[in-house]
Amino acid sequence: MLAMLCGSGIDLLPFSPRRRERLDTPFGQMSAELEWLDVAGDELVALRRHGPDHRIPPHKVNYRANLWGLHAAGIRRCLGVNTVGTLVAEFPPGSLALPDQLIDYSHGREHSFSDGSNALKHVEFEYPFDAELTRDAEAAAQRAGVAVRTGGVYGVTQGPRLETAAEIERLARDGCCMVGMTAMPEAGLARELGIQYVSCAVAVNWAAGRGPGGEGIHGQIAEHSRVGFEAVARLLVALVGQSQSSREPRP
Repeated sequence: MLAMLCGSGIDLLPFSPRRRERLDTPFGQMSAELEWLDVAGDELVALRRHGPDHRIPPHKVNYRANLWGLHAAGIRRCLGVNTVGTLVAEFPPGSLALPDQLIDYSHGREHSFSDGSNALKHVEFEYPFDAELTRDAEAAAQRAGVAVRTGGVYGVTQGPRLETAAEIERLARDGCCMVGMTAMPEAGLARELGIQYVSCAVAVNWAAGRGPGGEGIHGQIAEHSRVGFEAVARLLVALVGQSQSSREPRP
């Protein structure tokens, strides 16, 4: 079954929960209950990474508990829906991207299950997002008529404050075309557990010093989140339906 890790944008999606369940983990409490959403008759497991009332900031999310709980629930494929600021005109606010690389600028987060209490595990992370699930998401987007930028480097900053213009210039020099706060350590922890993980980045604003001026950051986020998550909803219907069909026995 496919799962989705999402922030506040989950409330913009037109899917209703069929049931909810909270799981205990060795790493403390998950951010919220798991929600089994009805997606056009199929099921999608959703987890609100910032909690049910969106109070948990990016650097305080219990990423280890969240990923452990998803794995314990039998999840082996996960779409991380991440709102981001965009640095490039080719990825304007309101559009979606499937990045293929990331740079982690965050610090102080519990980023591994190898914490001295269990076996040390070095995971291969040359390509941080799963290639098979990326292809499936691309195919689902095409079927749904959703334009998705493929590839690009996601810069993961600490948050919760937004970046300075100088920091964005540094990210641009490093090769980043988008900036967000939650793809790490999610992607790394998923890799340690053998969960296929892909980021679906939703551009909701221009990064500091980029794009046309005049519109405040919160106005941008409100406007472009609505448009972006309409596209996410269509993508999910196609992707969840595709995942469901692939599990059905062949005649």
